[in-house]
Order: sequence, then structure tokens, then C-alpha cells
Amino acid sequence: MRAAALAPILALAACEGGEAPDAANNDTANEVAAPSAPVADIDNEALAGVMYEALKDDLSSPDSLRLQTGATDLDGDGEAEVLAYAIDPMICGTGGCSLYVLRKAGDSYRILDQIGPSQLPVYKLAAGEDGWAELGITVYGGGVAERVMAVPHGEAGYARNPTGDPAYQVVDAGNDVIIAAPEQP
Repeated sequence: MRAAALAPILALAACEGGEAPDAANNDTANEVAAPSAPVADIDNEALAGVMYEALKDDLSSPDSLRLQTGATDLDGDGEAEVLAYAIDPMICGTGGCSLYVLRKAGDSYRILDQIGPSQLPVYKLAAGEDGWAELGITVYGGGVAERVMAVPHGEAGYARNPTGDPAYQVVDAGNDVIIAAPEQP
């Protein structure tokens, strides 16, 4: 059953263009920005499995989860963290979907943080006080005007909600895009 449920997610990873997000998207694939740190290849199958296990009880169907991903070194240790934007009608709302920050753990991934509601694009900003890069999260919908919010990292990880404190609005998110907004038809 699990392999059958993962097939559509993995098929999305192989898509090039169209309406489906490119699950293999990372800094090396983004034409918008050059990588600012070493970028790891994303193991799409392992990532899809972790995300499916974490979200399976909330999905509209076993094969409905779509992921848009990117990877960059957020904590300055030379190893890339993976960001996964999880898309499904049952886990997204008018304000967007949740963004997950993951770290490679052997042959799998471990979820570090969940940030939402979020929209795309997502940017890598300057490092905060603890050395972790702040994330520039696009927010809009649900009564919120479009803007980019800097989401800081702290003792407990990234702030969960990008629409309020300690997140703050940034005027220029720069060009260091981790996950680009999908192209509109």
C-alpha cells in the first residue's frame, strides 16, 4: 500500500514543467539564484516517504500529496538542509500550505520545523543571532496582503507562524531563492 501511495509523489519528482511542482528543485536547479552554499542532491523517494508518513492521516487521499522542494545550507555547517512545501487540499488553506525544514538522517530525513501558513517563493536571508539563516517566507491570502516575512531561527527552531512575532516584514528578500513560485499557466 505504501509503495502504491508514493508512486504519484515520486512521479512528480520526475516531471519537468507542467502544472506539477518539480520535487527535485533545489538551488542548483533554480535559474533565479546561484547557490550560496554547498547543495545536496535530494533523495526524492526518501523525502516523499518521510513526508507521507508525517501527513498521511490528514491527506485527502493516499496519492494526493505533492511536494515542491529546495536545499541549501541554513546553519552554516556545510551540509544542506531540505525545505519541502507540502501541497494537498486537506492540509492547505486560503493562507497557503506548510513549509517543512528537514535534515538528512542516514538514508532518510528528519523533520526539524514546520512553518505555516506559507506561500512560494521562499528565500534564504542573512544569518540570525544563532548562525542559522533566516527564511524569507511569502505570505498572502486569508485576509493577509502579499509580503515577504523574515522568519528567524531560535532555541526552539524556526518560528512556526510567519505572519506574526517574531517574524517581521522585509522590503527586499534578495535573489537567494530556495523554492521558486510555480509558473502560472
